[in-house]
Parts: sequence; structure tokens; C-alpha cells
Amino acid sequence: MASVTARRVGPGRKHKDRDQGPGAPVFIPPPVTLPQKNESLDRRIRNIEALGNGVFLGNVLASYLELPGLVGFWPMSSVQRSTGNAYDLSGQGRTLTYNGNPAYTFHNGLVAYIDLDGTGDFLSRADETDLDITGDGESAVYTSGAAGLTIGGWFWADAFTGDPVLINKWLPTGNQKSYLLHFTTTGAVKFAVSSTGADDFTITTTTVATTGTWAFCVGRYIPSTSIAAVINPDTTTNITSIPASIFNSTASLNIGRLSDTNSNLLNGRAALCFLCANSLGDDLISSLFQSSRVLFSV
Repeated sequence: MASVTARRVGPGRKHKDRDQGPGAPVFIPPPVTLPQKNESLDRRIRNIEALGNGVFLGNVLASYLELPGLVGFWPMSSVQRSTGNAYDLSGQGRTLTYNGNPAYTFHNGLVAYIDLDGTGDFLSRADETDLDITGDGESAVYTSGAAGLTIGGWFWADAFTGDPVLINKWLPTGNQKSYLLHFTTTGAVKFAVSSTGADDFTITTTTVATTGTWAFCVGRYIPSTSIAAVINPDTTTNITSIPASIFNSTASLNIGRLSDTNSNLLNGRAALCFLCANSLGDDLISSLFQSSRVLFSV
């Protein structure tokens, strides 16, 4: 029997049966090995490139807009030019009223912030139903596992005089306390909630901020479970006798001073401020810090 020889089949030429018969050699292409990347370096390069064209900043803003239970988000980038009011980018229309003469500007020419002088500058919004986050009253739309409150943002203090307030709905006069996030005189972050409008449940970070630098500051409340204060992104937690709900006060929401009083004013800056009617998880809070820290040179 004559041997069969494999032949190249040119364009337009039909295969012959003998070309495909038993014993015909079969070409198997070698496996393709992709060059290995240094993922850490590759990721840094992508971030640097994105930072240059603004895409990275957009990704950071999107991560805040996707926060569970978001009630308000004030990055200090969208401002009403005629009044200085700071728009809420959550889509829920909770514009903050401009008070005093704070200035809006940019860190490193990139990320917007408001600069408060500590003598009468603050942002405010009158009390309303959706600012009355109690931790149990939202159960109609959130599961019990998501119930709670988280507030925070990026802040800078020129001085820690007088326990400067970051975000709060907290008026000691008339026992109208709800929730409060502020710096202490030593630069720690302190978070407090009240169950009656008169009592205080507090936690203070062991890590402290320094003047003239940005710090990521967060307060979180989980009903009957814990309250936590976060800074860059170290977390300190209190699990002792935590109340089942937060008091529904009539105090206004303020950034940069204690509610409805001209006290505890922040001499410093605020950016990417947010309020959530959910208790955000540790990993999510950490991811917010990690994704936005490059914008603030932290």
C-alpha cells in the first residue's frame, strides 16, 4: 500500500479524502504564554494616568454615590454661584446653606473643598424627616442588618481649639441631641449618639490627626451593637450598653459648627462629606479611604 503524504491545501483547493485519512499528521499549535505583569506597578501606572485626565476623580465620586442608604453627599464641588450654597450630589436635593464667608477652592488644583475660618463659617440645613436617622425608624425600607447611621468625609484642621465640629445634628440646649462627629482638642476623632436627646454614648479614636493635613474621619452607629470612630482608616469601637435607637431631635444638620449655636466652629477644611442611613461595613469604609486618599496626598 502506498504511503500517504500530507500536503498543504492552498486557497480555493478542496481537501482530498487522502489528505484527511488515517495517519495524516495533525498540526497542534503551541500554547500561548502571555507575558507576566507586575500588577502593583501596573495598577499604579493606570492610576497615575487616570489621575491626569480626571477619570480617577470621577471613579472616586462614583464610589461615594453608591454608598448604601445614602441620604446626602456634599463633595463641595457643585456650588450655587450666586449664594455659595453647597449642592447635594446624591440626587435627593439636600442643598446646604452657606453661612459666613467661607471660600471654595481646590487641593492640588484637583479636589474641591470648602475652607472655614473658625469665626462664623459653616454649612447648614434645617431639620427634616430624612435627616432624622434613628436606626430603627428606617426598617420599612432597610433590613435590620443594614440599619444604623454612618457619617464622615475628609477634613483638615488649622487648629484643634474648642473641640471643632465636623458634621452633626446635636443641640445640647433643650436636650435635642442626635449624632455628632468632631475633633477633640488633641486631634482625635470623637463620635457620639444620643438615645434620649440628653444622654451621650461616645467613642474616641486612639489615633490622632495633625494640623495642616487631611484626615478621613467617620462615625458609625449599629443599633444595640456598637458605635465606632474612624480616622485614616484606624477604627476604635465601643460595644458597651449601645442604645437601640437614636433620638429624633429638632436640631439642624451642620458642617463646621455645633447645630444651631455659634460654638465649636471648625477652623479648617471639609470635602467629600456624606451621610448614610445605614451602618457601613468595615471593608466599605476602608475602601472609601483607600480609593480617595491619593486625592488628598495621604
